[in-house]
Amino acid sequence: MKSVRMLPVTENIEIAEGIFSMKLYSPEFAARVKPGQFFHIRCGGEKFPLLRRPISLAFTMPEEESFVMVYRVEGQGTAYLSGLEQGDRLDVMGPLGRGFHVDRGLRKVAMVGGGMGIAPLVELAGVYGNRAEVFLGYRDTPFLLQEMSHRTGNIYISTETGTAGHKGYITDLLPGQLGKMQPDMVYCCGPGPMMKKTVEICRQLGLKCQVSLEERMGCGIGACLVCSCATRDEKGMKTYSRVCRDGPVFWAEEVLMDD
Repeated sequence: MKSVRMLPVTENIEIAEGIFSMKLYSPEFAARVKPGQFFHIRCGGEKFPLLRRPISLAFTMPEEESFVMVYRVEGQGTAYLSGLEQGDRLDVMGPLGRGFHVDRGLRKVAMVGGGMGIAPLVELAGVYGNRAEVFLGYRDTPFLLQEMSHRTGNIYISTETGTAGHKGYITDLLPGQLGKMQPDMVYCCGPGPMMKKTVEICRQLGLKCQVSLEERMGCGIGACLVCSCATRDEKGMKTYSRVCRDGPVFWAEEVLMDD
């Protein structure tokens, strides 16, 4: 069940160039939110009539009854968010959407994240611990590594610039590592080309895969259809699904990546 609350900001810090981590106090939301779900944030306060922005859960902090979201400053709305300070209050709707399929009985899982798509995988990594192998792709400067390493020690890194880990794309590592690992499930979130390549590799290896999609959203509850994406129905026929309500997480075979 979604709720709208005015939540106090307890921390809002820049963790990489233009990327911020915001911690919000809410015993209710911290207890209810699931890995892969998101919050719809009012970004303009009382001054600017802006649409809400969807921001995924990064991780919860149960001991502080709080949760953390990670976002990149890209426009007026996220610039407004970056200016909030401890003690400010934020209008938050959530938790929303269909999160990742979690099965605590799985033997081993893989997680593939790129750029801002890394953030939604942090909470999920905590579910599986050292049963998870995590593949993280960055353009340049890595972020959220400490938070991820607290949850699993099996982390592979790539940077396009070669500043850390493998120089190139994280998908370069997947055929060999996933083929050797043979995980029961692969979870993926990040740029479209990266997810498409990951899905192709999983298909070739016969691995189950879930993807978390990013789309522009209006209402966040499935009414406006702004975030519709091309999918397959149960008969394999093309249809459309709402990322905010039917997703953002889908089984890989549900999504038409080229549309």
